[in-house]
Amino acid sequence: MISNREIPNHSDLKPYNHAVAGHDGTLCDPDGELFIKPCVQQEIDFYQTAQESHQAFADLMPEYLGTLVLNGATDVHSIDEQLPAVADHISQHMKEEAVRMAHERAAEAKAEAAKPHDNIRWNPNKNRKIATDKSVVLENAAYGFHHPNILDAKLGQRLWADDAPMEKRKRFDEITRQTTNGSHGFRIAGMRVYKGGDNEAEWDQENYKVYNKDYGRFQVNKDNIVQEMRKFIFNEKAGIDEDLGRAIAEAFLNDLRHVEKVLAREESRMYSASLLFTFEGDGEALRAAIDQQAQIASTPTPAQNARVEKLSNGEPTLSTVRVDSGIVMDDDGEMVYGNGGIIEGDVKVLELTGSDDDDDDEDFSSLPKIYNLKLIDFAHASWVPGQGPDENSLVGVRSLINIFEELAESPTTTSSNRTITLRPLGEWRFSVSRASSITCRLLSGTAERDGTELSLNQPYTFTRTKSKILTWTGCVLEVSGDFDSESTKNYDQPDQSPFVSYFNLHFALHQRRVTAATSSSQLPGPRVMICGGANTGKTSLAKMLVALSTRMGEQPLLVNVDPRDGMLSLPGTISAAVFATVMDVEDPSGGIGVTSTPSSGPSAVPVKLPMAYYYGRQRVGDDEGLWRSLVSKLGSSVRAKFGADDSVRSAGLVVDTPSPEAGGDVKKEEEGEEGGGVKREVDRLVHVVREFAVNIVVLLQSPELQAELEKRLAGEKTAHGEDITVLPLEKSDGVAERSSDFLKADREAAIKEYFFGDSKRTLSPFTQSVGFDDVAIFKAPDALEPAEISQEMSHWTLAVMNASVNDPPETIRQAPVVGWVAIADVDEDRRRLKILSPVSGRLGNRPMVWGSWPEPYINLLG
Repeated sequence: MISNREIPNHSDLKPYNHAVAGHDGTLCDPDGELFIKPCVQQEIDFYQTAQESHQAFADLMPEYLGTLVLNGATDVHSIDEQLPAVADHISQHMKEEAVRMAHERAAEAKAEAAKPHDNIRWNPNKNRKIATDKSVVLENAAYGFHHPNILDAKLGQRLWADDAPMEKRKRFDEITRQTTNGSHGFRIAGMRVYKGGDNEAEWDQENYKVYNKDYGRFQVNKDNIVQEMRKFIFNEKAGIDEDLGRAIAEAFLNDLRHVEKVLAREESRMYSASLLFTFEGDGEALRAAIDQQAQIASTPTPAQNARVEKLSNGEPTLSTVRVDSGIVMDDDGEMVYGNGGIIEGDVKVLELTGSDDDDDDEDFSSLPKIYNLKLIDFAHASWVPGQGPDENSLVGVRSLINIFEELAESPTTTSSNRTITLRPLGEWRFSVSRASSITCRLLSGTAERDGTELSLNQPYTFTRTKSKILTWTGCVLEVSGDFDSESTKNYDQPDQSPFVSYFNLHFALHQRRVTAATSSSQLPGPRVMICGGANTGKTSLAKMLVALSTRMGEQPLLVNVDPRDGMLSLPGTISAAVFATVMDVEDPSGGIGVTSTPSSGPSAVPVKLPMAYYYGRQRVGDDEGLWRSLVSKLGSSVRAKFGADDSVRSAGLVVDTPSPEAGGDVKKEEEGEEGGGVKREVDRLVHVVREFAVNIVVLLQSPELQAELEKRLAGEKTAHGEDITVLPLEKSDGVAERSSDFLKADREAAIKEYFFGDSKRTLSPFTQSVGFDDVAIFKAPDALEPAEISQEMSHWTLAVMNASVNDPPETIRQAPVVGWVAIADVDEDRRRLKILSPVSGRLGNRPMVWGSWPEPYINLLG
């Protein structure tokens, strides 16, 4: 109920800062008691019909106070006429702000109406504002709290309404597939926690940790969702211990069960509606609020005494039950949990009757809030008589009930962990999706992932990867989580493992590095090229050889000339980097992903500094001339590094190469072209051999390549006069095949992590609006020329080149990459681009190149 209070001064106005999700444009008074929310007519109709015909449902919603039409003709007087019941409680300045916003939106709508509209293409709303002149006035669910913790749970496995365009349906279905909307019927759309998290540096000015929409989409999954929900409630730093947290969880649980009953009785459909959880996040204030409410509940008011006297005299009275927090303190200060919101135990339940209700309401309206749960967001909601309850929303409600049942329970010591014992040279192979995570701990022995050792008793978390844990001496692992697949491989005789030959190769390379470091000849150390067919384990072997070398105190170069997968860079590049320190064991890419490169945030392991060139296509055969040119440029950079650093020179390098299938020439071979794809592939490999002065060629289970390479390299010498050795090795039978869907998810994750970081390191990119004439964008990989900026450019990631916009096209095309930007939106009418970049500031004189790989990432900004 809206209370009487003074009209605030203009200087007291402040923005509403408790929103965790939803659209912009909300107006709020200084105390946050009510707000004006822009909405569509369908949402207004749903509020009104709920109050008129669905009272039980309306009780789940925020208190509805009326509607406003805000347009170019809106003035303060019209606001008073539209809201006579609450106009006196809305400050003059808030009304003036509403008028200003209405006039701005009317101007925007007029400009929008003048644009030619595409009735087929769906354009996502980038500025988070609703194109409407209507607003609904509600009582703020967060009003009355000292430091409210707020969580928005977006309900439903289907997020789109019946009238949604096909493109929107596909995009929202992809969100469902990637998030807990698919597994649990809801996802965390946003969250604010007072003094949340372990790092106080992440708190805002009001000591809140804010979890934005990306948190629920990319960090929360079906395996960790209960633990992530615990972060919302249990918080020792804010004074909310296990006992107090379980009391809040129990209260929410009771309300969720009531929500389930109401939704099961109603015939409605809601798409992208939310449950808004709010409770007092300051433990001291929470305990005080519980204690005050308990005192009021246990002390009869004069109005209640009058009712008792009426009842004792046999006079009729209409009684209802007061629904409050359902939480009180007992005499020992322990929590007493209610049932369905009604206080039990030794505390009396209040009865409110007739005209005396207002007196009791005043008692409770003056009390600080404890918690509330509201159903919100009805832009796509309707009543559907005869079609049954909204099972789509109920899936999420029931999942929340299960989670809060677990949160309300006392902690147990049960564990789903299990142990795996591996013999010497045994492997534990596993696959885990992007939506899941697993944990592995080394209990005894030694173990490693792609050459990087695991520490004893240190938990490692893996997600979005297909990999293995290998032991040379035998070990015991403790593992838990949701695997897509897993298996163990133990050999009766250790020498049956192909890793014996890999390890022998490592020791042979080490001896050559020692010789190069101590010799006066200044020859570089071994230069190894690894090649073979698809799914032969080339990249894993390359990482392993480099990691083992690093463990010996050496500083080898790792080179990638396969543009399909980036190495310490985004896909579409070829790159090289010195590895002088350990790789990140938990990195989904095994230590060569973009999260291992420098950023403004802290890193778990020392970062690597790559030299990258942008090819911009998926396959070598798409523009082989350019690929060869960039390989030559990269080879020149590597030779310069050898000349500048003796430690790197003596350690040599390892080159990872594309698979023959990536060249796109198999069809030519099938059609009978003489030499076909194998000869063309060998030509490319020989080019790599010459540019990097490779003296050891490792072939993984590729007989055809082996025969052709041995023929081509017979009698050939390196630039240093060395013979070239071709070394065939057996591939591991544990090499996992990666589907096209898996690879696409991997590419999208690389782009996402470049701009936003990962679960261990959150980054905050900058969005800036620039004019078409303020940037220089070149189209590639065709003949480089200035690109015509258009809507087609939206969602693409562009390479920022280490060159000047005044340089010749050939210089720009072959310049190294200094970074990346994403095109969030293109406004052709205003001739402006919205660009996402990892750092603030103008791009200046740097040209950008728009290629065809990696593909556009539609959901990068949600």
